[in-house]
Amino acid sequence: MAMIHGLRDDHDARREWQEIMDQLGAPPEHTYGYGAVYDAIFLLHHGKAAEALARLAPEPRQVWKWVAWVWHHWYVALRAEAAVLAGSPGAPTRLAEARAVVVGNPVAGAIVKRAEALLDGDREALLAAADAFGTAGCRYQSARTLVLTGGDHGERGRAELGELGVAPMPGR
Repeated sequence: MAMIHGLRDDHDARREWQEIMDQLGAPPEHTYGYGAVYDAIFLLHHGKAAEALARLAPEPRQVWKWVAWVWHHWYVALRAEAAVLAGSPGAPTRLAEARAVVVGNPVAGAIVKRAEALLDGDREALLAAADAFGTAGCRYQSARTLVLTGGDHGERGRAELGELGVAPMPGR
């Protein structure tokens, strides 16, 4: 819930949910699994790639014991994307590692393809990633990809984010 409120720029509601989670105590699966994934999505949405990369700093093999496979796929995919967007020199290595891990997961695979397209400056590949997200029913990720594509596609993505009730992303 905190991530959704964060994407909507409802800072008070986000803070309330974070306080609830803090009161419950943060088990390792929150710290390294879904919590890291949700935090990274929030940070990437708001253009804070370096912070997202820091949140996903632990190597996947270090956190595997606390992370269900689906979160592991998202963890490595978002970690690769954060590396690309943060301009990390390790981005190509993280992309290669992520590509090997996410095989068979269409959503995590599309995140990796989007990250590769961003690294390569390949608009057509970005649009293909947006289509892959759309096919998988991931409207938010599809719209976010369009924003990252820029131009008229970016405008369409911003409109779609607005329809979803999500705050605008920093422009490209």
